[in-house]
Amino acid sequence: MTTRRIGIGGGVFDPIHIGHLFLFNECADRLDLEKILLIPTYIAVHKPSERMSEYDCRREMVKLVCERNDRFELCEIEKKAGGLSYTIETIRALKKVKPDAEFYFIVGLDNLEKMEDWYHPDEILSEATVVVGSRPVESISSNPKYADRIKYLDIPKLEISSTDIRARVKAGRSIKYLVPPDVERYIIEKKLYTK
Repeated sequence: MTTRRIGIGGGVFDPIHIGHLFLFNECADRLDLEKILLIPTYIAVHKPSERMSEYDCRREMVKLVCERNDRFELCEIEKKAGGLSYTIETIRALKKVKPDAEFYFIVGLDNLEKMEDWYHPDEILSEATVVVGSRPVESISSNPKYADRIKYLDIPKLEISSTDIRARVKAGRSIKYLVPPDVERYIIEKKLYTK
């Protein structure tokens, strides 16, 4: 039986933007991934919940993206689990649901640089291959403890951030071409980030 190769793209996604989608799509292409599960964080460990949009709004934006790309699939496993969202617990829950899958956890280089702050980083690396969409940081790439469980892909980084998008909306500036058109319409209709 062939092992299914599935990517995990998690994040607060407040909002999900072109930078996320470009990274996920490139990873799907280069690693021949069957699907990329887009998992909106339910309750972020490192981000105060009062600064995040409601889960339902963030989920809806991810859903809109998934409707336009059949490689992407909305996954609400963190909401079903409830409580704080820890990557290792999400990966283990996914392995129970999809025991025939090999998982690839996709992160940006900025997240990899904070690996020591992750909850049980060694266990994450033993349960999934971590995919980094950028050139490696010397100190991390030379660490033999992590080397065989981290795959580096030289993908151009788009300098787009959710923080900047929220600030632009608040200031009345355009976010066209930073987010997909459906997401832009949703943000405008729901008056997100205006306060």
